[in-house]
Amino acid sequence: MPLADIRAAIAAELAATPEFYDFRVLRSTADGALWRVTLEPDYVYAEGQRPGQASAHTLLDERLEGASAWWGAPTKGSASVRAVVVEDDQLVLQNASAPPPGEGHLLRLYPPRFLNAIADAWRDDPWACRAADCWPGLSTPRARPDAPSLDGSPFRWLRPAQREALKLVGFHDAFLWGPPGTGKTTTLGVLLAEYLDRRPGARVLLLSTTNHAVDLATIAVDKALQKGRREHLRSAVQRLGSRFDAEAYAGRGHLIPSSATPSPQVLAQCRLATMTTTRAAFTLKTLRELAPEGEPPFDLVVFDEASQVSLAHALALMPLGRARLFAGDPQQLSPVLRSEDRLARQWLGRSPFAAMPRGGQGGQGGQSGQGSAAAAVAMLDEQSRMAAPIGALVSDLFYDGALRVAAEALASEDWQRARARALGDIPADVHVKVHRITREGFWSAKDRGPIRRESADAIAALIAEALASGDWAPHEFIVLTPFRAQRALIRQRLDALGVDDGVKVSTVHRAQGSEAPVVFFDPADGTQPFLKTEEARRLLNVALSRAQAKVVICLSSADLTNEVLAPIVHRMRLAGDPREAVPLLTLAKAPDFPFNTRGLRVAAGRLVGEVDRIAPDGARFWIINERSGNEVVIDAEFWRQK
Repeated sequence: MPLADIRAAIAAELAATPEFYDFRVLRSTADGALWRVTLEPDYVYAEGQRPGQASAHTLLDERLEGASAWWGAPTKGSASVRAVVVEDDQLVLQNASAPPPGEGHLLRLYPPRFLNAIADAWRDDPWACRAADCWPGLSTPRARPDAPSLDGSPFRWLRPAQREALKLVGFHDAFLWGPPGTGKTTTLGVLLAEYLDRRPGARVLLLSTTNHAVDLATIAVDKALQKGRREHLRSAVQRLGSRFDAEAYAGRGHLIPSSATPSPQVLAQCRLATMTTTRAAFTLKTLRELAPEGEPPFDLVVFDEASQVSLAHALALMPLGRARLFAGDPQQLSPVLRSEDRLARQWLGRSPFAAMPRGGQGGQGGQSGQGSAAAAVAMLDEQSRMAAPIGALVSDLFYDGALRVAAEALASEDWQRARARALGDIPADVHVKVHRITREGFWSAKDRGPIRRESADAIAALIAEALASGDWAPHEFIVLTPFRAQRALIRQRLDALGVDDGVKVSTVHRAQGSEAPVVFFDPADGTQPFLKTEEARRLLNVALSRAQAKVVICLSSADLTNEVLAPIVHRMRLAGDPREAVPLLTLAKAPDFPFNTRGLRVAAGRLVGEVDRIAPDGARFWIINERSGNEVVIDAEFWRQK
C-alpha cells in the first residue's frame, strides 16, 4: 500500500473541501448564555461555489459541531458551535462575543478541519508505516491466541448470531455486521462488558462517528455491565468529549468525568474510553502517549458505525490497538466524500468494510475459499424492528435474503399487534404500500433542489387524516426524502394543515439510527443522477428499514425507470406469481430461443423470475429476479451450449 497514494487522496479531498460556509439567518434567539440561530433552509454558500449550488448536497450535521462562527453585520462577532439541531435548521452557539445576526444576514462557519489531523498522522513516517502495516490484516485477519473466551453466560437472551459474534475478539481484526434492527449496539455492549471482565487490566477504546452514536454505545456497555452484575466495572467506563446528551446520562453520571479532571488523566485511569472518531484524530498524540513508543496503548479498539469511517481515517487510528473490531453495516451510509479524485474515492470514499473477508457468517456467499478469515466476520441475521413483509423486502433487496424476523418477535402477540394497525385506507395487514404519483418532480431554482408538490401534499394529507382519527400520535411518523428542498416543502405542507411538529421530517442521511411505526419515503425525483448511484441504494435501505409497521413509498412513472427504485415495484408485482416456472434449459433447446422466453416466468438454476426484455440480436436477455426485483442479464449462447 503506497503511502504516497493515501497522502495524495487526502490532499485531493482537502482541496475539494471548502474552508468556510456562509448561511443565511432566519432568526437568532437568546437561550440563557447560549444563542439559537435558525438558518434559511437550503441556502448555503460554499467557498468556491456559486450561492445555492451546494445546498442540495451540503448537510447541516454534527460535522459542524465545534466550528468557529463569524459575522460581520449588523455588529461584528464570533462564537463557537456547541450543537447542531438538524431538523430545525438550527445552530446552538456558545461564547458569543456579540449578539448573532438576525433575518437576512449571513453567518459564516469555519468547520473543524479534522482531515488536517488525518493528514498529519500520515505525514508522520514511523506512524504512517505502522498504519500501512495494518492494511493486509483487514482482508486476511489473523487469529489472536491470547484472546479471552467470551460466552455471554450472564445474557441468556442473546440470539445465536449475537452469541457467535462474541468470538470475534479471537482475531486481530474482525467485523460485526449489524443490519437494521438486529441489535448491533446491544451486542457490542455485551461483548465489551464481557471483555472488560474476562481480561482484567485491558484498556479499550470505543469510537463512533457521531456524538449521538457514542452516547448510545457507551450506555449499551453500562447497561450490559449492570445486567451482568459487574457493578465494580461501571465507573471504569468514561465518555470523553463535551458534546454529549446530558439527558441520556440521567442516573449514569459515573460515565461522565469531572470537568476538573484533565482528559489525559481520565484516559490513563479508565478501562474503557469512548469518544468520536473525529476527537480521536485530533487527540492522536495524547492517545499515543498512553503507552511507551512503539507499543499500542489499547488492548482493543472498536469502531462503531464503521461503514461511515473512511479507510484513511480508520487506518490512521488502528495502530492504537493490539486488536481492532469494526461494527456497522456496509449496506448503509458510507463515508462522506467531496472529491471526485480516483485515489480519494479509494481511500476516503470507502470504509474498512470494503476489505472485509467475503463469505462470512450470515449466508452471503457461504464460507468458500476464505477459511478462517470468514470466521472474523459475524453477521447478525435476526431483526425485531420491521414487520415481516417490510423485513423481507429489505432482506431481499439488500442482504441476499439472509435477514429474517427474530423468533421471539414472531411469538410475541404484543409485537404482532403493534405492527397490525390500519392507516387510513391502508389495511392493518398491508405493511408495504406504493402510493402512485401522477406528476413528476423537478429541480426548482427557487427551492434550490428537487421538489415534487403532489407527493408532499399527499403525505401531509395522509398524516393529517391519521392524526385526526385519534388512532395515531405525531411521534409515530417519520417522513424521509433524499433532498433538503423536498424536506422543507413537506414540512410547509404539514404546517399548513396544522399538523403537530412532533411529526419528524428528515433527509435520509439523518435517519440512520431512528425508527418509527410508520415511515413515508418520497424520492421527489427519481431521474436525479444522485438517485442512480450505489449510495442511493444505501439511502433506500436506510429509509425502508426505519419502519416498524408500515412503509409508504411515493413513486411516479419516472421513478420506475430508476434502477434503484424500480425493484420495489417489480418485486411486489411478481410476489406470489402462480405461473409455473419453465426451466431455461428446456426453452434453450428451441430454435427461436431466447425470443420464446418473452414474458415467461422462468427458472435458471436458483434464479426464478420473469423475462423482461430481449436484445434485438438475441445475444442477451434480462430476467427480473422475483425475490429481489433486480434485473439479471443472461447470456443466451451460454444456455444454448449448456
